[in-house]
Amino acid sequence: MKRFTAVILAVGLIFSLAACQNQDDEPPSVSTPSAENQEPAASAEPAEQDLTQSEIPETKSILIAYFSLGRNADSPKDIDASTSASLVMDGEEQMGTTEYVAHLIQDNVGGDLHSIQTLDPYSSDFDTVVDQNHEEQDAGTLPVLMTSDLDVSQYDIVFIGYPIWATSAPQAVFSFLSQYDLFGKTLIPFCTHDGYGAGSSYKDIADAVSGAREVLDGLAVEASDVPDSEETVAEWLRSIDIEQQSETANQSGETAITISIGDTVLDGVLYNTALANEIQQYFPLTISMTGFGGREYYGGVDFYLENAEGGQKNFENGDITYCQAHHNMAIFYAQTDDPDLSVEVIPIGKVTSDLGIFHELPGSVEITFALADSLI
Repeated sequence: MKRFTAVILAVGLIFSLAACQNQDDEPPSVSTPSAENQEPAASAEPAEQDLTQSEIPETKSILIAYFSLGRNADSPKDIDASTSASLVMDGEEQMGTTEYVAHLIQDNVGGDLHSIQTLDPYSSDFDTVVDQNHEEQDAGTLPVLMTSDLDVSQYDIVFIGYPIWATSAPQAVFSFLSQYDLFGKTLIPFCTHDGYGAGSSYKDIADAVSGAREVLDGLAVEASDVPDSEETVAEWLRSIDIEQQSETANQSGETAITISIGDTVLDGVLYNTALANEIQQYFPLTISMTGFGGREYYGGVDFYLENAEGGQKNFENGDITYCQAHHNMAIFYAQTDDPDLSVEVIPIGKVTSDLGIFHELPGSVEITFALADSLI
């Protein structure tokens, strides 16, 4: 399992949101306006978890949904991570601390990552974000989220991650909780903060999803501790009895596959769709793929398909797709400042292993897709 190599660079001044929620007469502290966790500073200890934990079914499918300001703001492309306590460097990639913890969870238990993104981005000016957050909380506003093909019905366990803003989760998290049907599911919150813990966020999330099967004990990691939190995350997952999910086909009838790049073999799944089943007939399938835009590797195929219907112009990290217009397959590994595609793609599967290798690959590589129980 790949462990992230991370460096949190220098901490700037912290501009706390927490003091503004319940203590408006107190002056706020100051923070660098560049990323995810400077907004928060919870002023209260996490609310006591009064929901009982029951045994989790052995057969489960996991979703790790998270909100990160870095994925939701018009931040300058040349933003300097060295001025922010809430930016982590994974190799050459810069990400927010909450997103980083989400990746650590995936490293330990597998599952699918989903970035919660608002339709209207937040400002790159931090003071404006502070004001907007207070306005949204005071008015109970739920920001509109970007359209997604996420199907939560296939998941039994849903992790919810976020930075602490003014003692609770950002309103976009509650937009997610209200938009998707989480009835009967096990919810697991996790958050990053600037030193004051999870605030009221655990209870707020539990209250927002009254039909959840249960809400397990959450994890709160201080932003400065995130780079060294691998064992903390692993210990927490063991304490709530969440283990690595099976790498075989899951409840939805997905087919386990391997994705081989040189000596590296990644795990993945093919969806149980007519198009994916049609492509599966050509496995093992080796494609010469070319990197594009810091977000994908794509390559043409020499067969024509009958079930290439529908499509979308966005992607989730890890998506394996087919594009009828360009007659090719692609692996998407990173969101960019321009996540909208020029043509429609049809997801046929997903890479479930860590995607870090794609940031290190040369411009052109050969990638082989095969059934997990076959020899290449």
